[in-house]
Amino acid sequence: MESNYQVRRMSNAAAAVQADSLPLAKVDPDGRSGWLYEKNNGSQKFNYYFYSGAYENMMMKRINSIYFVGSIDAWTDQQSELPFFVVYTKMKMDGTDAGSWYHSKHVYALHKDSQLVRPGEKCVFYALDMPDKAHDVHGKRCMAFKTRIDDGEYNPDDEVLTVSLQSDSAAAQCSVYIENMGMEMDSFGRRVGDSLIDMKLFGITMTPRITHDA
Repeated sequence: MESNYQVRRMSNAAAAVQADSLPLAKVDPDGRSGWLYEKNNGSQKFNYYFYSGAYENMMMKRINSIYFVGSIDAWTDQQSELPFFVVYTKMKMDGTDAGSWYHSKHVYALHKDSQLVRPGEKCVFYALDMPDKAHDVHGKRCMAFKTRIDDGEYNPDDEVLTVSLQSDSAAAQCSVYIENMGMEMDSFGRRVGDSLIDMKLFGITMTPRITHDA
């Protein structure tokens, strides 16, 4: 099964996915097809957004799985070197909102002491249930993000605003390779059956082909 979304590095779509990430994704020098993020200094981090619920009404309880396929390339056994998923919910404007633009924030993280991390090993990293629809899951080691950290109340009926994969700005180093990222969802409306976002990231840009007439 092919991915149902694809984003090529340096495209307009890539700018939307990467948002305020610094530095931007780069081509992998080892020839892997996806995006390579490498922190240079300071408080740099990446925020890769792959779902917006601005015009939808999907609730937290409808998310079955959140995942990415890739590797942790720089690893010295530091929790801050690991990426994590973040789900933001929509503001309620009733005095209970935890943030200036979201109601609640829920981080799903990998606990480094409960999983074996090998630098450069391509794995399926996931939160909640293991994904079963993504075409590139099978044959790879699957690693669960079992730690949830809540900013604001966790309510399964809250509507989802955005879902992203992020890194820690406090990390001394960060090198993460990503080929696919996505989410599997239950039906959340009469017009919407079970659905899947499987976003393929292409790091290598296309070079125009130049031909010469004979």
